Amino acid sequence: MFEFFSKHKRFSQIVLALIALPFAFFGMYSYVQKAEGPPSVASVDGDKVTQSEFDDALRDQQARARQALGRQFDPAMFDSPEVRYALVEQLINQRLLEQQARKERFRVSDDQLSQFIAQLPPFQEDGKFSPEKYKQVLMTTQNMTPPMFEQRVRADLTLAPLQEPVVAANIAAKTSVQRFLSLLEQQREVAVATVDADPYLKDIRIDDAKAKAYYDANQAAFQVPEQVRFDYVTLNQDALTAQASVDAEEVRRAYESNVKQYSTQEERQASHILVAVKPDAPQAEKDAAKKKAESLLAQVKANPNKFADIAKANSQDPGSAPQGGDLGSFARGSMVKPFEDAVFAAKVGDILGPVQTDFGYHIIKVTGITPAHIRPLDEVKASIEADLKRAKAAQKFAAAADQFQNLVYENADSLQPVAKALDLKVQSAPFMTRAQVQQVAMGSAKFVEALFSPDSVQAKRNTEAIEVAPDALMAGHVVEYKPAAPRPFDAVKDEIKLRLAREAASEMAQKAGREKLALLEHGKSDKEAGVTFGKPVTLNRNQVQANFTPDALKTVFQTSAQKLPAYTGAVNERGGFAIYKLTKVIDPPAPDEEKLKSAEARVSDLVGRELMTAYLAALKSKADVKIEQANLEKK
Repeated sequence: MFEFFSKHKRFSQIVLALIALPFAFFGMYSYVQKAEGPPSVASVDGDKVTQSEFDDALRDQQARARQALGRQFDPAMFDSPEVRYALVEQLINQRLLEQQARKERFRVSDDQLSQFIAQLPPFQEDGKFSPEKYKQVLMTTQNMTPPMFEQRVRADLTLAPLQEPVVAANIAAKTSVQRFLSLLEQQREVAVATVDADPYLKDIRIDDAKAKAYYDANQAAFQVPEQVRFDYVTLNQDALTAQASVDAEEVRRAYESNVKQYSTQEERQASHILVAVKPDAPQAEKDAAKKKAESLLAQVKANPNKFADIAKANSQDPGSAPQGGDLGSFARGSMVKPFEDAVFAAKVGDILGPVQTDFGYHIIKVTGITPAHIRPLDEVKASIEADLKRAKAAQKFAAAADQFQNLVYENADSLQPVAKALDLKVQSAPFMTRAQVQQVAMGSAKFVEALFSPDSVQAKRNTEAIEVAPDALMAGHVVEYKPAAPRPFDAVKDEIKLRLAREAASEMAQKAGREKLALLEHGKSDKEAGVTFGKPVTLNRNQVQANFTPDALKTVFQTSAQKLPAYTGAVNERGGFAIYKLTKVIDPPAPDEEKLKSAEARVSDLVGRELMTAYLAALKSKADVKIEQANLEKK
């Protein structure tokens, strides 16, 4: 089996990626640990996927999403049934692979595991495995101990021989890749004629009886949503920052400790003329380049005001020559050392050279000096104070968060105690719908659910302290609740009539459009079909354009182009009917090798994913897989 790992270096790359990133929860990246006993969310041939495994995987995904989304992260995004079901499906796939690996008797010995890990560059010093670095890297990047890491790598490597042959079978024929690219980049020239619904509105009449029948059958569509009037209090670092105080002595110490942060280096402005020659060029070439540089030096010294003109005409630096050799301002460390040393030893107006570097010979004119500068304390005092207050707030936040949670729970009938204890402000919101509450709660759906729960609405208890954003907790208290109620018929009658009239007009327009399309398909002219096409436009398959929805593009590119013009049609976004006249197909030029190679990798990856999906489906079809829906839905 170790032979397999040696031949498939891809798995070394995967493990290296795992060291830098959090582990995923499925396939070869999984690191879920089995637990015994109920409750379980699923089973595979009697082998349970436990609730604790599911919770661990869910927490891992939340951590990864939090890291990726930052302040836009909302924990409630993981509360949907779709996300929970997708997660348990991944855990089932993991279990299927584990069982198959056991059947095939795949295993990784301690020696094989040790050799594999010892070969990973992040754990090496001077090309050799370092136990100390091994422990340090794991602790700093993953907060793991070596046994934890080894268990997870062993599990991944045990499954590798099952997955690699399937994924590696993704061979894409060159002709298939070329066809894929050809279809992907193909363009089509299309003219559009529309049959609008609006002209049919004038002939449609909707009476009160019909509107009332629609109202009675669709009362849910005319509900005034439930609303709450509520108080809320928020704890975040901004609130704690406003409370923090910093004295003048703290500011002075911080300034003196970080004075480099408030300093700017000396900078020089210079222009140059480059006579290029490579470091490994023959000596004759170097001599010729130096002679030319000396000649140019003589010219600019004789006419210093002509430096820019001489640089434009003679400098072989394509970046600066068009600007007369101007290099702008730069500090030490920005240029190669011989060039930099010469410039920083000169005065404004000095002309230097020839200065030799790895690029060739330079004639240099120093055009300006910006001295080093240290910003005074008074200038940066406000910024330092703000930074110190934020640091104090960050240190205080964890303790304040615990106190916030406890006080909200212990004084469930009011938010005043927590506000008073932590010097926070209780804010009051007018009647709001769920959507409006979610806006106040920084997009947190979880806060909305808590505020509209029976505990909050009926018992008038505080919500729990809910994390609505990173380092931001919010608790709410319902003051008054209005249940959802239907709007009166008289208030919505005109709205219903207009809706029914538009639906009828759309049906009439679409019927007329399909009739006109049928005439065109049977060879009738535009005039005979009663349509007027607009100016043709060129469409790309993957580029959305004005007046063409994704569905419209799909319709156009699915139309057979064997005989042109070709016609097709679809309902448009305004409820009318659009007829598309395909007049020309523009095939892309033959792809170059680089594009072909990139497309081949893309097609191969897609094929590999499909093969892996099919392999897992085959394993699943032979197994007794059960999902415990009731347990899965528990929060």
